[in-house]
Amino acid sequence: MFGQGINFGTLAAAQVVADFLVIAGGGAGGGSYAGGGGAGGLRTSYGSTSGGGASAESSIGLTDGVTYTFTVGAGGAGAEYTDTVSNNGSDSSISATGLTTITSIGGGYGGTFIGSGTPSTDGATGGSGGGGGMGLNSGDSTSGGSATSSQGFAGGGGIRGAGSDYRGGGGGGASEAGQDATNANNSTGGSGGDGLAVSITGSSTTYAGGGGGAGQSTGGAAGSGGAGAGTGGSVYNSSTINGTVNTGGGGGGNLPFFPPDNSGAGGSGLIVFRLPTSFYTNAVSGSPTVTTDGTDTILKYTGSGTYNHGYTPTVPSGELAFLVAAGGGGGGGPSNQRSGGGGGAGGLRTSFGSSSGGGSSNESNSTLSNGTYTITIGGGGASNSPGGGSSLIGPGISKSTSGGGEGGGSSEGGASGGSGGGGGGHDSGYAGGSGTANQGFDGGDSVSSSGSTNRASGGGGGAGAAGANATSSTGGNGGAGLSVSIEGGPNYYAGGGGGGNHTGTAGTGGFGGGGNGIGSNGNGFAAIVNTGGGGGGGCAGVGYTTSGGSGSSGIVILRMRTSDYSGTTTGSPTVTTYGSETILKFTGSGTYVHS
Repeated sequence: MFGQGINFGTLAAAQVVADFLVIAGGGAGGGSYAGGGGAGGLRTSYGSTSGGGASAESSIGLTDGVTYTFTVGAGGAGAEYTDTVSNNGSDSSISATGLTTITSIGGGYGGTFIGSGTPSTDGATGGSGGGGGMGLNSGDSTSGGSATSSQGFAGGGGIRGAGSDYRGGGGGGASEAGQDATNANNSTGGSGGDGLAVSITGSSTTYAGGGGGAGQSTGGAAGSGGAGAGTGGSVYNSSTINGTVNTGGGGGGNLPFFPPDNSGAGGSGLIVFRLPTSFYTNAVSGSPTVTTDGTDTILKYTGSGTYNHGYTPTVPSGELAFLVAAGGGGGGGPSNQRSGGGGGAGGLRTSFGSSSGGGSSNESNSTLSNGTYTITIGGGGASNSPGGGSSLIGPGISKSTSGGGEGGGSSEGGASGGSGGGGGGHDSGYAGGSGTANQGFDGGDSVSSSGSTNRASGGGGGAGAAGANATSSTGGNGGAGLSVSIEGGPNYYAGGGGGGNHTGTAGTGGFGGGGNGIGSNGNGFAAIVNTGGGGGGGCAGVGYTTSGGSGSSGIVILRMRTSDYSGTTTGSPTVTTYGSETILKFTGSGTYVHS
C-alpha cells in the first residue's frame, strides 16, 4: 500500500491515503439475570493494532471524484425483563466505488434467563460477543457469544450457583474477552472486556468496551471504552448501565425488578477518517466534526454522511444554481365515516442535477449579477388548505412555484396545485387534483365503496411521482419527492402526503417529507418541516370530524462558487460550504445581495 511505483527511472507520485476507524453499534445487555452486551466490531488502519487482537489494516487509497459513504450503526435498544431476547447493535461501514466495503459488525446482545423450564439463552454473536445469561437450574451455565474475526472478542459465560447466586457473563470488548461469571466472586456478574485505545483523532481514546453482566449482589464492571455496567443488588443506575454514545460500548445486563427494569442499551457507533490537509477538499455531508492534528485533517462522523475526494465544482464560475420548493398542501380533514386525501407537495423547480419537478429536465443556472435576490418561502397548508407559493426573484431570474393542493375532505376530489391533492374517500370515488406542469405530479384517486368500511383516499402527488390511487383496502401512498444533491449529499424534497382510510390501512407519505395518512379515527400526520411535503389524510369515525395533517413549509436553496459569494444576506439562511462552493439554505424569507 505504501510502496512507490517506478516508471522509467522516475519516482511516481504517491497515491493520497486516508486512515480510518470504523466502530459498529454496541449490543444491548440481556433483560433478566442477564449477560452484558458485546461491543460493536472495531476496525482501524491507525496505529499498530485493530480489534480482536489483529494488526492494523491497510490505509485507503483515495481516488479523485469518488464519494466515500459512511454509515454509522445504532446501538442495540435495551430489553425489558419480560423479553426473551435482546437486541444486537447495527453495522457501520465505509463504501465507495472501487473500494471493498469496510464493515464492522454490530455487537451481540447479552443472553437472558427465561424461566418456566426454558433454558436460558447464550450471548449473541456479533462484532464482539454478548455475555451469557444465568443458567436455568443450580449449576447450569451458558456460553458467551462468539466474536467476528479481527473485530472483537467473545463474551463470557453465565451461571446459576446455589440458592440465589445469579450471575451473567460479561460482554466481549475490542481488545479483551468478556469475563466468565464462573470466574467471578459469588453473586457477582462477569466484567465486560476492555476496549481498544486508538489515537486517530489526535489523542488516545478507548472505544468498544463490553458491558458488564448482572449479578445478584454486584453487577459486573464495564469494560473500558464506553460500556455499561451490569446491575446488581438494589442498584440500578440508568446513567451507568447504558453504553456511551458513539463509542460502540455494550450495554449492561439487567437484574430484574428494579425500575425501570430495562437492560442497558448499546452505545452507537463511530467513523473517523483522517487524511492529509493539503488534499482535503471540504466536500462533506452529514455534519461531521472537522479538526486538524499536525498536517492531517480529521473527519469524525457520529451519524451517517459522505466525503467526496478531489471534488470538482459543479456550478461554473459566475453562475447561480437554485432549488425553489413551495409549501405542501394540507391533508384532507373528513367527517362522519369518511377519510381525507393526502396533501399534494409544493411545486419544485431546480437547476441542479438532471431533473426538475413533474418529470421535467433541470432548468438552466442563472448568471450572477449585482443586485438583490429576494427569497419568499411559502407556508405549509393547514387541514383542507393549500400550501403557499415560494419564489426567487432577482437580476435576470424569476422562479416561482405553486403551493401543493389540499387533499379532498368529505366527499370531494383533491385540489390542484404544485402537486395535486389526493381524492377524499366516501361511497363514491373522487379524483385527485392535477399537478402544475414542470413542478409536480397529480394526486391519486379515492376508491368507490358500497359500505361504511375501507373508504380509502388517494395519496397526494409529489415532485418526483404521482400519488397512488386507493384500493379497496388501503389508502394511496404519497408520491415520491425529487432527490437533489444541491446541499452536498442526496436529499429528497416535496413528497406527497399519504391518503387516509376509514377502518383500513392508510397510505404512507412519499420520500421528501410527506406525512402519513391514518387508518382509524384521528388526525393525519404532519409533513416534515422545510421539505415542501404534503400532509397526511385524516379519518373520521361515526359522528366525528377530524383534521388532515399540516403540509410543510417550503425551502429555497442557492449554490455558487465561494469565490463569487458576497457574504451579504438577510433572513438568517444556513450558510455552508461544499468543496469550493457556498450553499445558502433559506427556510424563511430573506435576501441575498450580490456585489
